[in-house]
Amino acid sequence: MAITNISSNEKTVKNMFQVLPDDNYTIDKILYYCKYNSDVQVELGNILDNYRDYFEKYLIEMDVPENFYYQPAAFAENYYGTPDLDFIVLYFADMQTLFDFKKPRIKVLDKTRLLELNRLFVTYKERVSDSYNNPTQYMKETYLKTY
Repeated sequence: MAITNISSNEKTVKNMFQVLPDDNYTIDKILYYCKYNSDVQVELGNILDNYRDYFEKYLIEMDVPENFYYQPAAFAENYYGTPDLDFIVLYFADMQTLFDFKKPRIKVLDKTRLLELNRLFVTYKERVSDSYNNPTQYMKETYLKTY
């Protein structure tokens, strides 16, 4: 029996991503969503926001060599061993996009805390999925407070 590589039959990145196991973590696996005006689904926040204070005490400052500028995925692969955690690098470095990733020194979550981060993702997996599949209706008075 010959061993076949499924990638030889698949043509798109989307098809390949769909065959990955469900336990791969990307930014969309930690985001909460809501419906705005009954028809538009928007990001409401993410599960890390509720635990940022806890993880802040485990952040360490690191130098970012210039060859990693604009490449948080490469930095994540070098530091954490996988480019998939680039969103974690950006989150704790307080940056929005890879275009912001050009500072010589950033804060990163210590590698020893990845197990805790994984447990957090697993704990909230169903809630995040439900938020995406069945987003609640956005209500201004619930999410925004005016002072």
